[in-house]
Amino acid sequence: MEAFFQENRDSYIKQVATFQPSQDQAQCAGCESGEEDTSIGVRVRPLLPNEIEDSEVVGISVRPEAGYADVHELRRKINGQPTLNSSSFRLDKVYGPDRTSEDVYHGLVAPLVPWAWGGGISTLFAYGQTGSGKTYSVSELERLAAAELMNGNLEGNRDVYICAFELVGKEAFDLLNDRRKIVVMEDAFGESQLVGAVEEKPSTAEELLSHIERSMSFRKTAPTSKNDRSSRSHAVCRIRIANKDVIDAPDGQLFLVDLAGSEVDRDIKEHSRDRMMETRDINVSLSTLKDCIRGRAMWNMTDGVAANKRAMNVHVPFRSSVLTKVLKHVFDVKGDRYCKTTVLACVKPNAADAGPSKNTLRYAELLRVPVPKIKPASYNVNIPSTWSHHALMEWIERNSGSPTISSSLLAPTENGTQLCKLPKGEFVSRCLKTPNVSPEHARAFYDKLWRLHIDSRTARSATPSEVSSAIASEDKASPKPNVPFQERLQPGMIVRVKRRLRTDFVQHAMILCPEGAFEKDAVNREEMMGKKRYVCAQIFGAVMADAYNLAMEAKKVIAAEDMEAEVSMEWDAPTRYWFMTI
Repeated sequence: MEAFFQENRDSYIKQVATFQPSQDQAQCAGCESGEEDTSIGVRVRPLLPNEIEDSEVVGISVRPEAGYADVHELRRKINGQPTLNSSSFRLDKVYGPDRTSEDVYHGLVAPLVPWAWGGGISTLFAYGQTGSGKTYSVSELERLAAAELMNGNLEGNRDVYICAFELVGKEAFDLLNDRRKIVVMEDAFGESQLVGAVEEKPSTAEELLSHIERSMSFRKTAPTSKNDRSSRSHAVCRIRIANKDVIDAPDGQLFLVDLAGSEVDRDIKEHSRDRMMETRDINVSLSTLKDCIRGRAMWNMTDGVAANKRAMNVHVPFRSSVLTKVLKHVFDVKGDRYCKTTVLACVKPNAADAGPSKNTLRYAELLRVPVPKIKPASYNVNIPSTWSHHALMEWIERNSGSPTISSSLLAPTENGTQLCKLPKGEFVSRCLKTPNVSPEHARAFYDKLWRLHIDSRTARSATPSEVSSAIASEDKASPKPNVPFQERLQPGMIVRVKRRLRTDFVQHAMILCPEGAFEKDAVNREEMMGKKRYVCAQIFGAVMADAYNLAMEAKKVIAAEDMEAEVSMEWDAPTRYWFMTI
């Protein structure tokens, strides 16, 4: 420690012990909540044994109930005794030195796992000064996440895959393949792909952890004045979760990102030119990451509110660094998947590191996007984000087709916004709990809700008379005919083929005409038509999820008894595909 602090050590300890927060800070606990899909937490590690031997002093205090971390600095004065300068930072979760990794996991990280298991995208970022215990925290959280993923307590059948890579400057290296170089590219659909990366398929939590530990052994490290093995790269562990129950559902993804340790001026005074460039690249990528997290959080808050012009002005610069480009789908506001993001800021407790600790906490505090105090939007039948839980349940009962999907099983507690954010795999799995609901029916209902949600983003608000007419038109919708399905068969009808006749590609067909309808011999024509066999055009799955191609040239004769049910489809001119409707 420097001589100035040593001379005033006792005075510093006494002033910290008598520190009192401002009245506003003491009374505002719980008065403001952050954006629900982005959580920011801080963990202050305890003093290490060697730091205690060196008589290091704790310079950070925490107030978990109020959500504050306080950093205390001793300031020189030209005349008089040195004074205490305290800075307070507001976060979503605050964990002091006495809290365990299990506490951090259950309080901050645990919601990420079931979200990814259900088909969503979850991301954990760990950030902090070198030597702040960041890599230790990430390792412990990875262990707990692996156990929850593989212990069999989560509902549904899934396949779990893992890949691990590190980002150094503008380059990427595969940590599961002897640190071989890989390339980050965007495919034809605008998705970021890791070309050349190896993906393993573990079957147990131990096997999953062994892959993570093996990958970390290849990570780039270097000694610094604060840490003998400081991480000099961003390490990304991606766990991909494939839904075996809902084949067409997008894969869930869980990203565990251990960011490179940040450094201040005194940490880099002995760095070489290459190390200085490396530090600059790290700091630039961290700055870009901050802009992307805040931008996406602001978009989520204003999404679907056409009157709020801020939603149209949000810019998320995810292409500005390799780190955010790899995680494009986490930040891309044009994507159709909601993401849950958690940032854990790791801080050293030492009074000597008060300056770097303030920078870490200031960065973390900037990531919080407080929910603005705006008047809730009034109910609009065409805008799902305005639906209460009761209005959502009524909409489900009226619009989920036949058989009617149980609203209590699909949305037991959610409102309209929360149901739209639900991952597709989880949405479909809930629908399938209703008896006699097919996967096609469930996916079509999901698409119907999302089309309404997407349209509502740019649609103008409806007047009360328009709302009334819309509700009336829904109530007057023509009911399903009571005539048995096989007695209603006619040209143009799309039907689902029974399972025993299906192939990997053909499950549906469009009726063109009865077999023998164009026979010249009237006797043979009547005889063949009496057998109720129909010439049908086959319908094949397209490249896009839940999209179909009608192949008029691929004809097949199908008996009425082999047709399972009528299916409603509509033609989408922009994509030139057919999509199921309800």
